[in-house]
Amino acid sequence: MLSAASVYLDLTAAFYSLTVPSSIQLFPGRPHVVKLLETLQEWLVSMPLDKIPYDAILDLVNNKMRISGIYLTNRVAWVGCQGSRAPLRGYPCSLWKLFHSLTVQAAVRPDALANTEFEGDAQAVLKTIRRYIREFFGCRECAQHFESMAKESMDSVKTAEEAALWLWKRHNVVNKRLAGAPSEDPKSPKVEWPTPDLCPACHEEINGLHNWNEKEVFAFLKRHYGIKEISLQYADPNSDHPETEDGKKDNLHTKDPRQNKPPDQPIVKPDFMKKLVQPMEKEKISDHRDGLKTSVSFLGLGFSNIDMSLCVVLYITSSLFLTIMYFFFRVRSKRWKIRYNRPYV
Repeated sequence: MLSAASVYLDLTAAFYSLTVPSSIQLFPGRPHVVKLLETLQEWLVSMPLDKIPYDAILDLVNNKMRISGIYLTNRVAWVGCQGSRAPLRGYPCSLWKLFHSLTVQAAVRPDALANTEFEGDAQAVLKTIRRYIREFFGCRECAQHFESMAKESMDSVKTAEEAALWLWKRHNVVNKRLAGAPSEDPKSPKVEWPTPDLCPACHEEINGLHNWNEKEVFAFLKRHYGIKEISLQYADPNSDHPETEDGKKDNLHTKDPRQNKPPDQPIVKPDFMKKLVQPMEKEKISDHRDGLKTSVSFLGLGFSNIDMSLCVVLYITSSLFLTIMYFFFRVRSKRWKIRYNRPYV
């Protein structure tokens, strides 16, 4: 079974390494989880590397630095996605819920992406979901099917409301495809959703044929996946007051980290991040990162790219000089022995 840390690691890797950092504003998580995601995003952006070891990010997600106000439970307990047996529902079900929540929040809060490169992009969240499924989702057949659906019709999405409805339609397509499959939970059959008992107004009949009232469907999605519908009744009780490094209870997570964070607060660099710098082939830094920073801090030590280049040149020059001097004195030593160590006759 996937651990909670692994689940969150995959999700954060999707939503913060795949170009939508402002999804934090759309994520309907508790403040201490949001703070963890914000911290992870800041560290990922600050690292002057295109490839970061998986274990290093996992250490951060597990909060090995004991940062105050960050907590992630190790307890895996599905509530709304609890299957009748262990392998059923669970993670894929919760992933769909997260995706629906993000698209609905993007439609309800259009200002969440304001002043970012994604402002006005109705497909911003869908693009991130698409890339997550393509790069991270374990079921490759499912990923390929989702990719084919995205290629077929995602370009037609022009508004945030259409994005939420597009995902809802595709979810119903997936349910229809997987109905009767071994992965289907017999106690939670895959049917078109929402069912008439959940949303009678969503269903209508035209000329004797079933038809969806998309206006009512969108209203239902806003209610069903709204923040007011998120219950913390089954949340991990140990997360109410996580302990800090000195053993005291930490109450910082009860406040919204976006309100408490000083505007000029420096980004803390954990010691374990030093292991991120490993021999690897240099790749071109992306254009958008070059535009943001002309000089990147190296592990928080204040070294720019120019400084590091000069250090490399100096290192290579010194190595060549020492090598030449070594061979020079070695040859000279051999000549000295030949000249003065001749046997007497």
